[in-house]
Amino acid sequence: MANDNGGFTTGLLVGGILGTIIGIMIAPKSGSQTRSQLLDRSESFRDRAESISSAVVESVSPTVDHISEKLAPTVDKVIGTVTPIVDQVNAKISESRSRINSDNKEAAPTNQAPDTQ
Repeated sequence: MANDNGGFTTGLLVGGILGTIIGIMIAPKSGSQTRSQLLDRSESFRDRAESISSAVVESVSPTVDHISEKLAPTVDKVIGTVTPIVDQVNAKISESRSRINSDNKEAAPTNQAPDTQ
């Protein structure tokens, strides 16, 4: 539900900005007057966007904090369960690499010339 409200607010803000810009652009005014008005309006919209952004952050932050608090024990439990398994897999990989390396050394032909003194 919160996402729908945020989407509506964003759409309303963007629609208002676009409508104002288009209205200003088609109004019969000189270029300098239009640029001045656009500058004034853009500052107003920036201020409104910052205000809305702050309100959204204030309303969402407690929810994010609550979810983080609820998930932390579960994440810790998963890490505690997975870590030994990862360690076992890494040990098996190291063991297999060692065997492969030793097998390759044994199977490699020796092309050494006999010592002649």
